Amino acid sequence: MARDKGVLTNIDKSNPPAYPNGRIKDNTGADDGTPVNEFVYGDFHELMAKLMRLAGITYNGQPDNEINGYQLLEALSANPSKNDYVLDISSANGKLSVPVKVGTLKTNESIICKSTIDFASETLIRGSDNTDKSITKVGNTKTGEYVQLINTASSIILIRLANATSLDAMVAELLYLKAATNTEELAGLLDTVGTTPQGNALAFTEWVIGAASAASLASAIRNGLYPKEHFSIVENLGNDRIRNIGWFSGVDINGGPTTQNYTRSGNVTTAQRISQSNGDVFEITMQNAMDDINYYVRIFVESESSYMGTDNDFRAIVFKPISTTKFQMFLEETAGSGQNLKIHIEAVQI
Repeated sequence: MARDKGVLTNIDKSNPPAYPNGRIKDNTGADDGTPVNEFVYGDFHELMAKLMRLAGITYNGQPDNEINGYQLLEALSANPSKNDYVLDISSANGKLSVPVKVGTLKTNESIICKSTIDFASETLIRGSDNTDKSITKVGNTKTGEYVQLINTASSIILIRLANATSLDAMVAELLYLKAATNTEELAGLLDTVGTTPQGNALAFTEWVIGAASAASLASAIRNGLYPKEHFSIVENLGNDRIRNIGWFSGVDINGGPTTQNYTRSGNVTTAQRISQSNGDVFEITMQNAMDDINYYVRIFVESESSYMGTDNDFRAIVFKPISTTKFQMFLEETAGSGQNLKIHIEAVQI
């Protein structure tokens, strides 16, 4: 442990705020000054000696000055402050070289260096004390890039550092993807950039509903994104809008009884003529209830006689929804001839 000069008898304690451990006191000639002895100066000299040993510097026996140099300052700089400098790391005779005494580095001590060369196949590093140590490289450092030197008990680890100087080269070498611009996302042509959530959403929207969608939507001859027209079709699979299919037969327009029931099939529960005047009104009851009366009926007329020309003597057919299970249709003939018609119907929910 170090010794405190403040415990001495002949010590100036008049200004504790400025000198908490006392101040050296002059000798007025009455032996009242701080003694010049080992107690006062021993720790100071031991500090200097320890710094010299830690720095690995051999005393040159000369006084420190501008001519001879300052070994004590060199020792002080070589210990705690060398890690505050960026040291050049170079190569000589197949070895990496760094201007620090490698043999005096402490375990896990770290220094930042700047490379003056591209790292190659070097396996050793030499310090200014001519000490060699084996190296482990983490990353292939290039000229002008920075590297962290970490001393271990058995070797030195050199870690390539990523910053504005080296990041672009490292991304290219390690095949890391940069984010694509929105323009690159929309074009969709590059395989050297990475998509982002924002860019992906913008591009997807453009491909689905934007100008680029024409090249992306599915068609009869091409797989692709799903257009809304196809979605509407698929949406109704299993929920078919055609709710009733059937037929009734034996129809002679304006012929036979005023009211009449007809042979029917399929989802046609009943089919009857309910009135007869200039044309016939038929009322059809369906087996399956429609969702509401917002539906239409497809009507197909089949000729069941030997002469279709007679069966074709009628005007256009109209229909009218009455309820979710009933609709009426109107047939009017154009000539007074007998027909034998089979009426097919499909009720379609809108």
